[in-house]
Amino acid sequence: MMLNEADLSADRAAVLVATDALADAELVGKLLNDEFGNVHLSIKPESAVADFESVRPAVLVLAFDTLEAAQRYYLGLYRLGTTVHTVSHRTVVLCSSRDLKSAYELCCKEHFDDYVLFWPAPNDAPRIRMAVHHALRLMRTQARAGESSVRMAAGQPASTQMVKRGVAPAAAAPSPVEPTVTVPRTSFFDESPALEPSVAPPAASAVAARSERPTVLMVEDDEFQQKLLARLLAGQPIELVFASTGAQAQTQMWQYKPDLVLMDVGLPDTNGVEATRWIKSIAQFAHVPIVMVTGHSERNIVVESLKAGAVDFLVKPFDRNTLVEKLRLYLSVTAAS
Repeated sequence: MMLNEADLSADRAAVLVATDALADAELVGKLLNDEFGNVHLSIKPESAVADFESVRPAVLVLAFDTLEAAQRYYLGLYRLGTTVHTVSHRTVVLCSSRDLKSAYELCCKEHFDDYVLFWPAPNDAPRIRMAVHHALRLMRTQARAGESSVRMAAGQPASTQMVKRGVAPAAAAPSPVEPTVTVPRTSFFDESPALEPSVAPPAASAVAARSERPTVLMVEDDEFQQKLLARLLAGQPIELVFASTGAQAQTQMWQYKPDLVLMDVGLPDTNGVEATRWIKSIAQFAHVPIVMVTGHSERNIVVESLKAGAVDFLVKPFDRNTLVEKLRLYLSVTAAS
């Protein structure tokens, strides 16, 4: 949904303040009500998705006590909601001095759009109003240019938005001899050092212009396992993309539209079963086969995975012949021997 310029005025634009504390909601709401005419509060966790989908905010202010809580809330909108990725909006996260560096890094990586030092007490109360004004100003500029600030998934990189806006492809697809490997540089929840990609992530134009080779998304947080899988599948006529967390998997699903997902059971921000449920809840991805990857095959994990929509299992350590057989079984390719 793209808003027109008139809907993005300070009087009309919807601003949603999300928090888990009534006192904080009232404080932030009062500061914003002085200058904005359509401010809403979302306080109850069980109503978070309904509140967002009802308000459809142009600006979402995350007023949680910790940065981690703000991340959990925003990820939850994508995990449990069905329309958040279609709502054009900007995010402003309020943070404390101890979270300043992390907030800055998350905004640089485009997981959020802006941050305001706010806790434990605002030294510059008008700063939050300025952040909302700035967000609306940017959205009005985009509206005039015919662009959209729709987020396809939490923390989606700008390159994906360019593809969605119809940027013309300019680069040729990678060579089909070996799979193209993309390892995300950041985790939505994990601020550990970034993994270095074996091959540089493709530019937006390269993604748009990629060949007809099927794409396989491997959701795995272990760097060694990622490199091992890339080595075992070297020479296969596929594009191989990696995600290290459930949040990254959401981003990669929207960006690459994979034809097959290899889903590790254990992930740092969620588990593979929950990530599978999210993928299957999106109509556009419901048909994508998901093969669970685990170091064991406990009955309850198998049952829960199948209920969530998984079609098969792979057990670590990986066997190349088994991997290639899965490609043959679930992809319309003739895998190389």
